[in-house]
Amino acid sequence: MSKIEQSANISAAALQWVKETLNASQISVERMVVRREAWLVSIVTKAGAQERYFLRIDRNAQRGHPGKRGLKRETLLIGFLNDQTNIPAQRIVAWSDEHCIAIQSFEAGRAELHRAPQAEQHEVMLEFMAIMANMHLIDVKDVDIPEFEIPPDAPAHSLMELDAVDPQVNRHSSIDSTTILGTFGKSWLRHHVPEHVERTCLLQGDTGAGNFLFEAGRVTAVVDWEWAHFGDPMEDLGNVWLRDFFTPSCNGDLSVYFSRYAELAGLQLDLGKITYYLVHQLVRSVISLPRLTRAPDWRSTVALNLGYQALCDITLCEAMGLYHGVTRPQIEPLTLSTDSDSGELYRVIADQLEQGVAPDLNDAFARSLNAGAAEITRYLERRHVNGPRADELELQGINGILGERHQQLADARLALNLMLTNWRPDEAMEIALIEHCWGVASRNMTLMGPLVQRWDYCKLATVNV
Repeated sequence: MSKIEQSANISAAALQWVKETLNASQISVERMVVRREAWLVSIVTKAGAQERYFLRIDRNAQRGHPGKRGLKRETLLIGFLNDQTNIPAQRIVAWSDEHCIAIQSFEAGRAELHRAPQAEQHEVMLEFMAIMANMHLIDVKDVDIPEFEIPPDAPAHSLMELDAVDPQVNRHSSIDSTTILGTFGKSWLRHHVPEHVERTCLLQGDTGAGNFLFEAGRVTAVVDWEWAHFGDPMEDLGNVWLRDFFTPSCNGDLSVYFSRYAELAGLQLDLGKITYYLVHQLVRSVISLPRLTRAPDWRSTVALNLGYQALCDITLCEAMGLYHGVTRPQIEPLTLSTDSDSGELYRVIADQLEQGVAPDLNDAFARSLNAGAAEITRYLERRHVNGPRADELELQGINGILGERHQQLADARLALNLMLTNWRPDEAMEIALIEHCWGVASRNMTLMGPLVQRWDYCKLATVNV
């Protein structure tokens, strides 16, 4: 077995299946530097041609636990889109039940729309909104795929998807500030669930810039259908809003694109519901990300996931604030100490990784892991030196909400999380909780500075519809 095959964490039998399926005489695989595991497969065919493919692996299914949003379900949907619609998507080349692997076509284009010229961004976004409108015109009764359930009533359009994500929560891990925010978020979603749906549609579930490819001002493929399901079309608009936050491609204002979508889809826009579903997508991230950050596989993009979790926490607070008309509250900031002695060892380790190891790494994914390890080390320095003050402020906030005098943060978090479970608050208490969580998330962003600086450009766009 070649060195690249050994480092790939793909079994020899699975690689042999890929090789035979693609009729290849030579094959190599390269881990791509993205949060969700993906591989670039390069082959030389027996006829001598060079070709590239995209490989997805369902690790949970390999362990016998595919969950409600497994890769086989996604693969079946993409096959349906290929065969029955004009929605541009990657092609499914093959699926293996034995290895839980999907081979997909490697489509032309790039995903970083925010790096394209503004004029190209505009043209691509207009085309994408037309594609999404066409997708929302598909009759859901024609989508005969296992595990795609039609919601029986209006609230189920939201709550079925929340219930699909909730099993990913690790209920045996300790309660932290993200746990509390996730519990509050789930309660908030149930308390404000929309009671009317204009149309039940096929949704991508995580749609927008960054999850489609484009080239020369045109969308070449809509990708990443893992969270596709039947639901309220306003949910996909909330998803577009969030995707634009991470890949800003609308010059700060999504209004014209949402209006174009409504015209093509024949639907009325509801800003309250769009904002609700912006919150919905963020809650789903907040409750599921700890599964990737608390006991991560060493091969995973740990630094990316930690930073993404911190950013989702604070953006969820901002989104709930938008729904209630609440702007960023007065937050006691965390002033970073310059204690050079207690943090010295962390700094030395980070310097070794960045200056002593990184220059000799040739593999892109190895360089990414090394850079992430250095970022985590610099975060741990901040946590070691400044974490106690952040914890003290969080404890004060929880005691103020509960009207109690907990001495230990762990006890206070446990009590607040218990209160928030199956809880229906009044609006004043909701706003107090949003402001508390916002403060905690803001101070955590300060601690996480080395891990979140890559997203400094992110900002929620304006939506006036």
